[in-house]
Amino acid sequence: IIGNELRERAFCSLVMDDQRKMNLIRSPKVEKVLLKQNNKVRAYTTGTLCLTPSNLIFIEPTGAKETWVLYHHISSVERLPLTTKGYPLLVKCYTFLILHLVFPRESECVNVVDSIRILSHPEKYEQLCAFQPPPHWEQPRHSGWVMYDVVGEYARMGIPNQYWEMSILNAEYELCDSYPSHLCFPKAATKDVIFGSARFRSRGRLPALSYFYKPNNSSMCRSAQPLSGVSKRSTEDEQLIQFILQANPNSSFMYIVDTRPKLNAMANRAAGKGYENTGFYNNVIYQFIGIQNIHIMRESLQKLVEVTSSEQLSMTHFLNGLEASGWLRHIRSILLTSLAIVKAMVDEGTSVLVHCSDGWDRTAQTCSLATLMIDPFYRTLHGFMILIEKEWLLFGHKFSYRCGHLNTDPKDVSPVFGQFLECVWQMKNQFPTAFEFNDDFLLTLHDHVYSCQYGTFLGNSELERLKMDLPSHTYSLWGLIWQRLSDYLNPLYDEMSHQGVIKVSTDIKLLRYWSGLYNRFNESAHPRELVEEKVSAIAQQNVCLDSHISYLTKQVELLKNKFTELSARAVENGWDTGAECVATSNQSDELSHDSVVLKKQYSGHQLEHSMLQPVHGVTFHWKSLRSVSQCQCGAPFSYVQRKYHCSRCGEVLCHSCVDKQITLPFHAHHKPQRCCRSCCKEVKLNKRTMS
Repeated sequence: IIGNELRERAFCSLVMDDQRKMNLIRSPKVEKVLLKQNNKVRAYTTGTLCLTPSNLIFIEPTGAKETWVLYHHISSVERLPLTTKGYPLLVKCYTFLILHLVFPRESECVNVVDSIRILSHPEKYEQLCAFQPPPHWEQPRHSGWVMYDVVGEYARMGIPNQYWEMSILNAEYELCDSYPSHLCFPKAATKDVIFGSARFRSRGRLPALSYFYKPNNSSMCRSAQPLSGVSKRSTEDEQLIQFILQANPNSSFMYIVDTRPKLNAMANRAAGKGYENTGFYNNVIYQFIGIQNIHIMRESLQKLVEVTSSEQLSMTHFLNGLEASGWLRHIRSILLTSLAIVKAMVDEGTSVLVHCSDGWDRTAQTCSLATLMIDPFYRTLHGFMILIEKEWLLFGHKFSYRCGHLNTDPKDVSPVFGQFLECVWQMKNQFPTAFEFNDDFLLTLHDHVYSCQYGTFLGNSELERLKMDLPSHTYSLWGLIWQRLSDYLNPLYDEMSHQGVIKVSTDIKLLRYWSGLYNRFNESAHPRELVEEKVSAIAQQNVCLDSHISYLTKQVELLKNKFTELSARAVENGWDTGAECVATSNQSDELSHDSVVLKKQYSGHQLEHSMLQPVHGVTFHWKSLRSVSQCQCGAPFSYVQRKYHCSRCGEVLCHSCVDKQITLPFHAHHKPQRCCRSCCKEVKLNKRTMS
């Protein structure tokens, strides 16, 4: 469902013959299963349901269409009451795909339910797909794992300096086992102060530097809530907060931003935790924002999905359901908090400490979004990956709990990272030229957070990932991104237009419903031709044509120089000066895009062979995206199965048919271009023939 690599890896899992998983599948193949079509009340398709070690596959009778669902993408499976058609089963996915299946026999329905529940939520990490990569996987195993240099990234911010320094006190994870090994603290903070503060913070997550804004020395730090209770205090924690304040000589106070509703923080105080007592912390302004907890967010998303998956949905029903879910209100509250942090740091020049309860959910959301607004580097594709590494992976967001990778308490599952991606999407809508990556990049991140095909998002902390030795046993998602970089680039990106801070508007009229995520499997919800797809195709064609024009210009200059040289030699040696240069074409006034033949007759003297070769395979007119509904391989195009052009022949194909890149002849630029398989073979054959 999420890409062609899923199909390949699924087949490879069959080849590897995972006997343990196959033993868990009681009914590997079920005939005459009904699949209800999207948004059609009485429309069913009869087909075959197959269960492999990693995928659920529905195959239509003609074999023209297959629906593949990765087990780890399945969030829930529910048996519905018996109907006249058979025994219905509702399969819901984290990707917002919903399958309504009807089985002819109850025993088969029960077997499929039991198998899915076991395979979708295994007990151990080693049972996930990421630990069973196919042996012929093209991506190098080390690719992507060494992308982030924590010391180099803090050096880019200007750390160390006279106020801040890198610390190795957590090198063995004795200070906090859910924090990274490299942390930044004020230079004035001693070892006793740092360890004392850690003892006073929930789960040892003491205040540590997240981002340093070099122009005015303001800083953004993050932590967990203090264990203050009603009246407890810690002089070490108070000193550390003062050192953070003093590290910014341009401000006499700092903010502590508590992202929770005040009522929630007061309830935690009754349990021995809570929030900072401003009577103990000098020159501190305390602010409650009001982002709800993971349980309310999970329920809000469930309400949203119920509305969007309704069979007979009127405009009134949809708008009322969207409002009742509260989803966009939650998105707005996250953006509001992030914007408040940006204004404090950039406009007021004031340092900020951000925390929620444990500092790995709402804190990760707001700190990363604030950083994204401030620093244009993080709005590049490479920078955004580093941002996720720094603020989410290294600072201990509990991906495996929040995304339900293993068979754990379902109450720990919540769309925290998905909300962050949606906030980025909202920002991207308001500043379409400020981000180097496109919507497909965000969707790929969203899907692979749950897929467990790569080791990048497995585990809940840096320490857990080190113990699992993920680089030795799994592949990195960042390696896949770099391998397919051109698929994720925003054609509207203008690096020079937004070099400074961007401030997103939180006006409710500007917040949009993300149909590309929640309704991507509903073809009626999308236009036949996507704007981003069209602009990308135009940009790709312009690059190819510019490269070809540059090549022809250089060839013309070479010919002119050669003619001048030969003419001079002819005059010098008294040769016959009769010369003829013939350019043949299909049309009298323009060069054919199929061939340009340059012939030289000059008293037996000839130009170099490479100058006289015909120019084949440079297509000026690319096929329109709108006019193509399916690929040459038979795969139908959809919002999930995108359209791509071959840079040589201009045909519209699916990703699997243009998955090769090759340097094209008769182009000045030697950067590999996306081409179909037949064009790749022809180019390689021509190169061998010419050589």
